[in-house]
Amino acid sequence: MSNADHASAADDVAAGEDEELTEGAHERQALRLSMLFAFLLAVLGITVGVITNSQIILFDGFYTFLGIGLSWLALRISRVIEAGPTSRYPFGREALSPLIIGVEGVALLATCAYATFNAVLTIVNGGSVPPAGWGDVYAAVAVIVPLFVAWLLRHWNEGSELVEAEATQWFAGGLLGIGMLAGFLGATAIRGTSFASASLYVDPVLVIVACALFIGPPVRMIRGTFIELVEGSPDLEIRTPVLDSIAAVREKFELTAPAIRLTKVGRKLYAEVDFIVSPEWRVRQSDEVRRALLARFEELEYDIWLTLEFAADPQALA
Repeated sequence: MSNADHASAADDVAAGEDEELTEGAHERQALRLSMLFAFLLAVLGITVGVITNSQIILFDGFYTFLGIGLSWLALRISRVIEAGPTSRYPFGREALSPLIIGVEGVALLATCAYATFNAVLTIVNGGSVPPAGWGDVYAAVAVIVPLFVAWLLRHWNEGSELVEAEATQWFAGGLLGIGMLAGFLGATAIRGTSFASASLYVDPVLVIVACALFIGPPVRMIRGTFIELVEGSPDLEIRTPVLDSIAAVREKFELTAPAIRLTKVGRKLYAEVDFIVSPEWRVRQSDEVRRALLARFEELEYDIWLTLEFAADPQALA
């Protein structure tokens, strides 16, 4: 006997519509805030980078400007996902969420690769004069603003992976700002000394170091996208509360250990639970187990789509 229940917006639109709209509006508000700060910082970075002829400042400005386009795309995706399941997409379009996160990761890696290539060429050609004055001011701003925005987005975040990806980008930008500021101050300190020639390589070396530091977040973003789109098992911190809920219900109804399959796509967590029961098992008992599981799943942060199956013959669930 097979019983499938989907704890989702498609199954309970009337009860959950207002809450989902609130979550979607909250997510879009955070993305708009990110876009506003990104636009201001990008304009400042590109302007100062052109004035000072600094590769690292130009890289930071273009990196931030790229984030505006990605934020806009994430904003559009948020609206599409919030529309919920349709006759054409009966399971919704949650897969767009990990997809856009993967696109962001690829775009960031490509930006870093291009910037690294240019930095190496600069070193080969004898370096460049590090910026001063406006460069130091921008570096200080590039530390304060990104770290503040990253903190703000994570403080407001309510489980949105799109907002979390935005916060990760801002935090990485803050790390770049710290390295930029330290490099500029160091270059200023060695001017007029016997190490003055080394200051010519500060700017391109900072670009290379920044790109090396930036590899981690986009690689993790791409990895997460790959796992979700190929329906891989979610990470341990996601699996654990679901497995604990299933174990508690199993113990309550004295059931045998079930076969469990879990996969996550965006906010949706798909759980297939198969129990082997005696031939005397009744539909009423299946309903009780189902209700108990759904009650526990309501306490979890993900939208869990449950497929619950019972069979007296183990081969029926093979």
